[in-house]
Amino acid sequence: MTPIVILHVNAVQALELRDQLRDAGLIQDQDFEWEYRQAEYDNFSYNAVVPRHVTFRFRDAALATYYSLKWI
Repeated sequence: MTPIVILHVNAVQALELRDQLRDAGLIQDQDFEWEYRQAEYDNFSYNAVVPRHVTFRFRDAALATYYSLKWI
C-alpha cells in the first residue's frame, strides 16, 4: 500500500476526497483505504502537535502518485 497524507483538511473535505475516489470507480478497502485524524494538542499551547489530516493508502502506486499530484 502506498500512502499519501493531506494536511489541514476538515472532516467534510476528507469525505469529499473519499467520494471523488468512489466516483472514479475505485472500491474502498480493495483499491484504497483511508483514515481521518483530528488535530492533537499538547495542552500547553494553541498550536497542534499533530495537525488534522487524512491519509489515503492505495494498492496501486500509480494511483497514489496521480492523486498526490492532483490533491497536494
